[in-house]
Amino acid sequence: MIDGDNMSGLAKRLRDTVSFGWNFDPAKYAFAAWRERMRDEVRAALGVERITPAGASVVSEWREGGCKGQELQLHFSNGEIAGAYLLRPDTDARTPAVLLLHDHGSFFSIGKEKMIGRPGEPPEVAADIDRWTAKLYGGRQVGNELARRGYTVLCADALGWGGRKGNGYEAQQALAANLMQFGFSYASVILREDLEAMAWLCRSPGVDRARVASFGYSMGGSRAWQVAALSDDARVCVAGGWMATLQGLMQPGNNQLRGQSAFSMLHPQIAGKLDYPHFAGLAAPKPALIFSGGDDRHFPEPAALAAHEQMHGIWRAANAEPCLETRLWPGAAHAFPVDQQDHAMDWLGRTM
Repeated sequence: MIDGDNMSGLAKRLRDTVSFGWNFDPAKYAFAAWRERMRDEVRAALGVERITPAGASVVSEWREGGCKGQELQLHFSNGEIAGAYLLRPDTDARTPAVLLLHDHGSFFSIGKEKMIGRPGEPPEVAADIDRWTAKLYGGRQVGNELARRGYTVLCADALGWGGRKGNGYEAQQALAANLMQFGFSYASVILREDLEAMAWLCRSPGVDRARVASFGYSMGGSRAWQVAALSDDARVCVAGGWMATLQGLMQPGNNQLRGQSAFSMLHPQIAGKLDYPHFAGLAAPKPALIFSGGDDRHFPEPAALAAHEQMHGIWRAANAEPCLETRLWPGAAHAFPVDQQDHAMDWLGRTM
């Protein structure tokens, strides 16, 4: 039988019996041995064993508010080209840096512009920026605030957004299916490009390579903990609005059951082998801030808390539990308002 959420009886049985053989189990593994083995397994499964820095060319430059901005084209090893914004404090000193990863939101007309603002955007782009930042970010562009606080910030359009936008919400499954014909998942394409962007940022002039973070919210949050898990260049992680157990998500009414947008965040190559908190746990013992809203309908409180508990067990096994902060914001929905941003940036400042 198939129910109204398109869950077959088989899918429900798989959900209820999945054992996640790659998850961390302290009765079977020492943490360091598990992490070394699993990072290799995951990298191989997702096709990201060898990462080279993206190439970059400068399209335009600007100055505003004590910062220097560049519009870039990033050239990835898969042949794709993505528009990106780089924002630096106007200083000759080396700065910490943030790879800022934009959300999904089923809002495709802008990508990098969700996170970094520049003067002179076309009116239709400016209107979309105002609309989206008001809805999800309390009217603030996170990247500009990070630059004001002294960080070099890079944000690029993921495949399907901004200058790389596709054909809308209903076309997402076709986009994913057309990549799957050749053995690539949509999510792994995004991940590879994020890893190559991180590698480029760390080697960018003026960046302190010892102080580089991945940072994102919603889909950007999942991208942030994946980068922290698999990149040695990422030293710190801030990930909001995307963490729960798989079983907790595969419940009636959850967004993950709808297909469509979920394809940009699904890795069939490791599905059923490694649960989300354990994938994120490959980032341990790095400092990480993982949070969401207590009333986030996409990530229900029981599923989020179960994931947080498992993550604390992993960081504890790595002798680094004080480096992990997990938080559910009471009464908060799926949004990243200014008070949460300030908490995340203050935490990042203390940690970096």
